Amino acid sequence: MNPVKLVLGFVPFLLFSVLTAWIPVGWAAAAGLVAALAVVAATAGGGIKVLPLVQAVILLVIAVLGFAAGPATVAFLTVYGRGLASSALGLFIVATAARTPFTAQFARAAVPESTWHTPEFLHANRRISLAWGYVVLILGACHITGAFLAVQHALPLVRLLVDWGVPVLAFLRVIAYTRRTAAETSSH
Repeated sequence: MNPVKLVLGFVPFLLFSVLTAWIPVGWAAAAGLVAALAVVAATAGGGIKVLPLVQAVILLVIAVLGFAAGPATVAFLTVYGRGLASSALGLFIVATAARTPFTAQFARAAVPESTWHTPEFLHANRRISLAWGYVVLILGACHITGAFLAVQHALPLVRLLVDWGVPVLAFLRVIAYTRRTAAETSSH
């Protein structure tokens, strides 16, 4: 399994996260939604991948609220939308990991079809999906904490470390974990 492809699957949320600092939240979510739909279309070979599809649904909700809700809701989403979106995605990944680990969809492209339903393949993908789900939950918590720190006028360096530094380190760790777990599984 190529963890870089997993990271690329998060591009819609990354785009949304970056754009919310520059444009209204509704437009940032709409841009992320378009990116999510593009990822859904680009990765549809072998079946629609759940990761970009769930991101599309979450971003659709935020886009609709960003355009249709009142000023207080829009202001709240502008500050906390990134964290709430990541938290929702992380909860989805963790909740579905035991039954349908999203990483199995990516891993199937790299292994023979005869291994897709083996206990080792499923166990490894459950573990990897849980790890990714926890990292996305960490990302959500960091974005919510970073937004709260911004509202409290905390030092920009502290906000930067919480909002981006910790998540980047967490993603680097989960990439290493994914590589190690996939290598262990393929050696058996």
